[in-house]
Amino acid sequence: MPRATHGLADTTIQGLKPRANGVERIVRDGSVPGLLLRVGKHKRTWYMRVEKKPPVWKRPVPLGTWPQLKADDAREQARALWKRHEAGLPPEDVQPEQPTIETLWPLFEQWLTDEGRSKRTRESYEDARNQLAESVRNKPLTELAEAPRIMREEQARIRKKLANSRRGGMAMATAVARFVSALSNWAVKHDYVKLNGNPVAAAKLVDPKRRDLPVLGPEELAQWWTAVQKLKREQHREAHLFTLLSGLRRETVVALEWRHLDLKRRCIRIEKPKGGEVRGFDLILSRAMIRCLWRARHIGRRLFRVASERWVFAGPERHKSADHHIRGDALTKDGLLNEKNESAANHALRRSYATLARNAGVPKEMITTLLNHSGGSDVTEHYIHDTRLGRLYGEAQEDISRAIVRAMGNPRGLM
Repeated sequence: MPRATHGLADTTIQGLKPRANGVERIVRDGSVPGLLLRVGKHKRTWYMRVEKKPPVWKRPVPLGTWPQLKADDAREQARALWKRHEAGLPPEDVQPEQPTIETLWPLFEQWLTDEGRSKRTRESYEDARNQLAESVRNKPLTELAEAPRIMREEQARIRKKLANSRRGGMAMATAVARFVSALSNWAVKHDYVKLNGNPVAAAKLVDPKRRDLPVLGPEELAQWWTAVQKLKREQHREAHLFTLLSGLRRETVVALEWRHLDLKRRCIRIEKPKGGEVRGFDLILSRAMIRCLWRARHIGRRLFRVASERWVFAGPERHKSADHHIRGDALTKDGLLNEKNESAANHALRRSYATLARNAGVPKEMITTLLNHSGGSDVTEHYIHDTRLGRLYGEAQEDISRAIVRAMGNPRGLM
């Protein structure tokens, strides 16, 4: 069992890993006898072991989990335990620190990163965490589980705070509850805490159905296309068009890479969509989509030689790096609007894709799959143009693209 020459430092603990095959590693602290750190696959736990009389404490005393319990605090608790031992007192009233949202968040965030969850997912969770009141973030999860009204009242506070926002704080209140639900489920699964209830049992986890979601109607596409052609940035024109033809989310579109393109099978791999790598899929390409990619390649090679080697929608040099794609939020800033002056740059195009697909006679279940919505079956790689089912999806994509181009006024060169 290794022993630290001096007291363990937090920076040292951060780099400690379990033994091969995830076997727990035990490291002693060199400054306080009996203080040790158990380094497992998912957590690092402080324990205090006393084997001297009087009395002999038969079992190690758990103190808490790092980084919730820092090294200096663990040593302070260990010294307090030694004083109890010397006084002949048992350790029963020494309680380990209870996990909270605040202390578990760094571990949860690291797990999300290790699991390949998208940056957008991690940022949305962090935004939700920041909306929580400090008192709630620092309250033990066990207390939140035993009193679910706390999260219900917290949602009401957030809605009141954001009452003047476009949606009156409803979306953020729901996002906060989902974050707390995801974090608490993860903490229970990875044995950080045992809960006797559900912290969000009384909270709302689903947004009320909206009727005001912007969508670009078929009758608006010709005017939209005219506005797109007037954009100064050529690569933005093709990115907007590809968003409409594919139904992809904007952050997915701008992150497309040439190495994932397979023209033989007429698809491009979407490696990290919303939901992370586990929901990766192959996007079937229509003739219009392939021609859009062909134009994007020529534009990229002409304007951004280095970046275009990797990115489909290459962008200008940023942060001293010439290897970058255009920004997703830059598409919104292009200022494309529909007749109601609503943004028609991103998610409105995804809804337009679904609407025009239904108008083209494509079944709802097939649209769900093409959009990679949760609940639909994935268009996995062995389907694409290798089976009858793959060919069926390919024909559906062609029908959708034809319907979109027809609504745009059949401009030359798109099909």
